Amino acid sequence: MIKFFRKIRQKLLTENKLSNYFIYAIGEVILVVIGILIALQLNNLNDIKKNKGDEKKYLARIQLDIKQDLAELEKLFQGDTIRLDAYTYLGRYLQSDSIATDPTLLLSKSDNAFGIHWFEGKNIVFDDMKSSGKTGLITSDSLRNSIQYYYRLFDEVIKEESVHNNSILKFSANIYPFFETGSGADLGMPERWKENSNEKSFYKYYNSLINLDEDQKKIISDNFGLTKANILLNHKVRLLLHKEGLKTIKAIDAYLKQEK
Repeated sequence: MIKFFRKIRQKLLTENKLSNYFIYAIGEVILVVIGILIALQLNNLNDIKKNKGDEKKYLARIQLDIKQDLAELEKLFQGDTIRLDAYTYLGRYLQSDSIATDPTLLLSKSDNAFGIHWFEGKNIVFDDMKSSGKTGLITSDSLRNSIQYYYRLFDEVIKEESVHNNSILKFSANIYPFFETGSGADLGMPERWKENSNEKSFYKYYNSLINLDEDQKKIISDNFGLTKANILLNHKVRLLLHKEGLKTIKAIDAYLKQEK
């Protein structure tokens, strides 16, 4: 093709047809410009297609992360309920002599009550998008805003939990002095690490619990109440994240179906 146009140009020059040559030259420039524009358009279409493909992959991975977050949150909800029930039982026991003091139940409730739980979550995919400047791949403003809001709540849950769990540890530390050192600690240990028999550990803990005086019971009961309040605060902020996660999953689903 290039040789063909070159021959025409040379012929026009040798025949001294300058006006025709200029017309030809302008036409040739126009053809080159059109070719460049077509190439740029094709390249742009390829970029759009690639970006759409990347967008769908990222959204599918984010959706999977959020689904796993929801599963983790639901397990934490179950744990919150078990712990709140346990603290409520123990608090009622401390405040009333009329509640039957079943040793096995007291130990079971104590085992359920103590300790802390926290949300870990999965935000690797979204963090990768942010750090690499790829959040713009999500072309829907409303969907992008929904995902960003979910992960702002995600970070907030972790911050709030840290504050509340530190408070729970402090309240737990306030009651440990009222129990015989190591009482009940061996009961949850594997056999190779137990210092005492189950029976001995059980009665050390149980005797510490039933021999509390009224002032000690009040201190422990007050700290139980404060602990419950912080467990409930954790529970509430997790509920907000769970609700937003469900909304975000539905929004991603709707968008991906629309883009098919």
